[in-house]
Amino acid sequence: MDSRKWFYDYEMLESILKNSKELKEDTPIELLTHIIISELYGMMLCWCMSDGEFEPLDWTNRFCDVQHTAIFEPYLK
Repeated sequence: MDSRKWFYDYEMLESILKNSKELKEDTPIELLTHIIISELYGMMLCWCMSDGEFEPLDWTNRFCDVQHTAIFEPYLK
């Protein structure tokens, strides 16, 4: 397994969050990055374990609709 993929994804998302002009200075970027990456990687695992029955795109959209507000709202400027 190539761990570089995980680090690449993590660093890309972390960079997006760090460079966002919409988040407060005290935003826990590292924590939020881990939460989001873990959720997305978990969906990929579910897809693999369900022989393709689990649809990551549908659940990613649901996750974003529900969780992004809860996760980011306290940190928005």
